[in-house]
This record gives sequence, C-alpha cells and structure tokens, in this order.
Amino acid sequence: MTFPFRVHIHLGAHKTATTFIQNWLMQNTSLLRGNQVAYIPLDTLRKRFSPCFLKLVRASQASSFASASELADKIRGIIKADIESSGFDFASTRLLVLSEENLLGVMGPLTQTGVLYPALKMKMHCLATVFEGCDVQAFMAIRNYQEFYPSAYAETLRGGHIKPFGRFMDNLDLSGNSWLGVVETVEAALGPLKLWPYESFRANVGQILGALLGIQVTPDMIRKQAPVRPSLTQKGLEVVMRSQGSLSVVELKRLVNLLSDRMVFEPPDAPIMIPDSLIRGQLDAKYRDELGQLAGRFIVNVPGR
Repeated sequence: MTFPFRVHIHLGAHKTATTFIQNWLMQNTSLLRGNQVAYIPLDTLRKRFSPCFLKLVRASQASSFASASELADKIRGIIKADIESSGFDFASTRLLVLSEENLLGVMGPLTQTGVLYPALKMKMHCLATVFEGCDVQAFMAIRNYQEFYPSAYAETLRGGHIKPFGRFMDNLDLSGNSWLGVVETVEAALGPLKLWPYESFRANVGQILGALLGIQVTPDMIRKQAPVRPSLTQKGLEVVMRSQGSLSVVELKRLVNLLSDRMVFEPPDAPIMIPDSLIRGQLDAKYRDELGQLAGRFIVNVPGR
C-alpha cells in the first residue's frame, strides 16, 4: 500500500513544545476534518503503530528483510485503520499529520550513554521504508543546548533514570551530539527538513502550525495553554537527590513526577541550569554556529540572526 495523500511527519525533538502542538491538534479535529487533514492522536499512535515500528527497527537491525517487509506492510495497514478510528475519512484525506517525538528516539539513552538519539539512522531508514513512494515532508524543532540538556535531564528523571545532574553532564558527548548531525541523518532518509528554533516558537505558533497543516492558522485559532509538561525545578531536584537513600527507584520516579506536576516552591527557585558558565558559553556558541549552517531550512525567523 502506498498512501495517495501527502504525509507531514513532525519529529519533535523532545522538549521543544511538541506536546503543545499535539494537544492543539487534538483540540481542533473539526478544523482538520474540514480541511481534509487526518491526525492520529498520540495515545492512539502509541498503542499499535509504535510497538510495530520498534519491531520493524529490530528486524532491520537483524537484517531480517522478509520480516521487515511484512512489518512495513502491517504498519501501513495500522495507519489506515487508525486514521479511520480517529474519526477521519481515509478516502477524502489530502494530508496526514503524524507527530511523535519518539520516532527520533527516547531520552533514556542520553543519560545512560551520553549520546543523543543513538539509533536515529536505523529509525529514519525504517520510517522511510514505511512511507516509500509517498510524498513526505518532515518537520522538526531544535533548541539551544544550554537549555535543552537540563530539560532533557529532568525528563529522564521522570522515567526513573535517577542520577545527579553533575554525573549526567559529565557523561554527555558534548562534542559528538549535534543538531546538525541529527538533521543530516533525517534528511538522508526523508529529504529536506523544515525547521524552527524552539526559541522562536511562541512568537510564530500560527505560522508553524500552518506549515504543518498546509492551511492558514490565524492568531484567534491559537488557544493559550499553560505548560503541559513542566520540568523539575532546582528545589525539586534537591528534594529528589536527598531522598535517594530512603526511597526505592519506583518511589523516586513517583516523587519526580509529583514535584514536577504539582509542587510550586516558594521563591527563590529556578529551572535546573548548567552551573559552569564556560560550558554554557561553549554550548551556546555551538548552537549559534549550527543555526548559521542550517540557514535556509527554517520556516520562521531565527532570533539574533
């Protein structure tokens, strides 16, 4: 099966307002249907598509070509069924929007190995296999490393990867991890990317959503939302680290999520931040340099350029 409509794949990345976009799409399904745009909600996507996609990745890694081909066919069938079960008419669909940051990878390996999206090349190869013959456009946001790493660290704590922030930073492959490398890997499989910097998101929400959907999204169509995935703060982190000796890993995971989602500390409190100003400066300079090298792919204005 080759899909007869265009496919827009929003890859994330993590901690770049991906959840905001996914929630907005969920809240505006009538608008999408009116414009023949199909969207599979994330919880639906992760029930059948995501497990089958991971099987495809494992089969491809094992060079099990027959199994990989069967799984790719199965995934296309799942997508068709999920479009229809999500309330969209498959036959009249002109555009399918998929938004799933875990197609890039997950955050766990970042704290375990220090490498950002270590299986990215194989995942993008498998994604290209699923949509072979389709008109595909991939979208992605990137974020300044000096803010991305603390936010990603807080996200790994939610998953139970409990370690001090200093050890997390010491383990990172700061020179090897690169948005430029991520972009090049994605483009090798899916063709030219459309990008935006996370720092430009708030000022350009309508333009970004409009590009993703292929329609005009006006300011009155944007519902102002509170952060839907708040990060652990510095005070919250201190509480978690002091609780390590008395709580199990499962209990620590619950504590992280409780403090992140429910606890408001008295000031002074602040986001988790890289303490070394020299490292922060180096990461900022690297990001600014990559913004320059990626010029031409951005669909919104880049701050400071």
